[in-house]
Amino acid sequence: MAGFDDDEDEVTGGTGTVGTGLLGGGLPAVVQAASVVVQAPVGTTLGSIPNPRPPAGDGELTPQEQEALTACKAGMNNLQTAFWVAGKSLETMKTGNLHRNEGVPNFGDYVMDTWEVSESQTHRLMDAWRIGEALAAMGWTPREAQIRELTDVRNESGDQAAVAVYDTVARSVRRVTAKLLSEVVRELPPLPRQASSADVRKLVQEILAARAAATAASQTSPTGVPASNGGVPNITSIGKEPTGENSPIGESGSEPSNPKGSGDSGGDDIRRLAAALDDLRGVERRLSKPAVKRALAHDSERTEALMKQIDEALNRIGRTIAVRRTDA
Repeated sequence: MAGFDDDEDEVTGGTGTVGTGLLGGGLPAVVQAASVVVQAPVGTTLGSIPNPRPPAGDGELTPQEQEALTACKAGMNNLQTAFWVAGKSLETMKTGNLHRNEGVPNFGDYVMDTWEVSESQTHRLMDAWRIGEALAAMGWTPREAQIRELTDVRNESGDQAAVAVYDTVARSVRRVTAKLLSEVVRELPPLPRQASSADVRKLVQEILAARAAATAASQTSPTGVPASNGGVPNITSIGKEPTGENSPIGESGSEPSNPKGSGDSGGDDIRRLAAALDDLRGVERRLSKPAVKRALAHDSERTEALMKQIDEALNRIGRTIAVRRTDA
């Protein structure tokens, strides 16, 4: 997109004035008569990226190849950070009405006509740039999709709360994903306006710790034996002391399951129960009181209908388990 490229800019100065570079000291400048041409950083323009060409060989990179790799990596890094640069640019233009002489009075129409960026995307970029800038100063390079998942936190408690969520997650896991951020945000309780970063960090750490514990538990069978263990214990050891009697697993009649060692149907049923337990634990991780409260606030009628169906399903599961215990 043209709006994301930094072409060479001309900065007018006095004749003979030696330029000090962008922001007064960073980049070299070339004096040309009465103007100073600021060279764009490598990776920010198409001209700074070498053209594709076959490798020079199979061994170490040549100096030219290393230079090309550095430029290409800079270009990809710019792709990850361009969204907050664009967001700040958009807000600066809109706030100052800087487009007023461009022939398109409406700012949304101006952005669409010039850069083919929709109005909704324009607002997302403007909403995100402060978070992106703060995280960049901390050494992180979040993607736009990741920042988008922090919108609810930002709207509820401000930019610093959103920054605290991302920073805490990034320091706690090997790889941050939009999906993980979305799940963490869903589990957060309602936050006060301008919640402190310390409070937000503590809440996020508790959520991540609970998720880690749940993941570890899901990798262990109901008897505490790791799921990778080849032996399947007798069902009588689950939830009560063994009595030496055969336990009915899923049968509707009075005949018990085959005892361990006389067939595999009992083992299949145990594995079926363990799989069902894993499913239920997954459901438990996806549900939280804050999520239910937000859903009720958003659409109470639909949420209450879903809650009723969930409650009915849980009651049916409870009755099924109760019957099996009675039969035992």
